[in-house]
Amino acid sequence: MRWFVPDFSRRATTAELMDDPDLPEADVRAALDDLRRINHYFGVTATVRRHLFTLIHRHRLMEAWVLDVATGAADIPQALVDHARRKGLAVHLVALDRGQMMIKIARTKLAENPEISLVRADALALPFPDDSFDFAIVSEFLHHLTWEQAVLFLRRLRKIVRVAFIIHDLHRHPVAYYGFWVLSRLLFRSRLVRHDGPVSFLRGFTEEDVERLKQASGLDNLVLYRHFPYRLVIVGTK
Repeated sequence: MRWFVPDFSRRATTAELMDDPDLPEADVRAALDDLRRINHYFGVTATVRRHLFTLIHRHRLMEAWVLDVATGAADIPQALVDHARRKGLAVHLVALDRGQMMIKIARTKLAENPEISLVRADALALPFPDDSFDFAIVSEFLHHLTWEQAVLFLRRLRKIVRVAFIIHDLHRHPVAYYGFWVLSRLLFRSRLVRHDGPVSFLRGFTEEDVERLKQASGLDNLVLYRHFPYRLVIVGTK
C-alpha cells in the first residue's frame, strides 16, 4: 500500500465532492446536517457572528443589509438574525447559493426567518450592483476557488459592500488535516464530509497566502485574524 503524504507547502487542487451539481439529494442533506454541526460545535458560526456584530456596533448601525455567499443550508444566516433579534437590531440577510438543491433545502428551514431572502446565483457572477449591502459574509467558500478566481472574487466583494466583507476559511496545516481526518471518521456520517473535510484543509490558506491575495487583489484594507482551531478570518473594509 502506498500512503498519501500531502504537500502542505502549496494549496491542493484536488476536487471536492460537494462541487458536483448532480449529487443525490440524500447525500446533500446528510452533508448539510454535518456541516451545520461543524459550524456550531467548531465555532464557525460564533466567529462570523462576533466579527459581523463588532463591525455593526462600531459603525453604530441599528439596521444592516448582509449578503451571505454560498450559504448552503443557511444555518449561519439563521443564527445571525436570531442574535440580531435578541439585541434589538434589524439585520436583513440575502442568502445566495448556486445549487438548486441547496436553495430547496434551505427554504424548508427558514419558515420563521422572514429576514432572510434566498437567491440562486453563481458566487462568481454576483447579480448585484455596487454598494448593494452593508456587509458580505463568506464562510468556507474561498478555498473552493482557484487563485485567479479568488483574486477576482475579493475585488467583486469589495465593490458590492458599503462597509466591509468577512471571509471565514481554513488554515492549511498538518495538524488540522490529520485531526479532521480522524474526527470525521468518529463524528460524522456523511461520506461527502468525510472526503471533503480533509481536502478542504489542503485547499485552505496560510498567512503567507493571504498576504499574496492581498497584494494580487490590490486591496490594502485586508486584515487577517487567526481563530482556533485552524481557522482564518479575512476582513476587508471599505
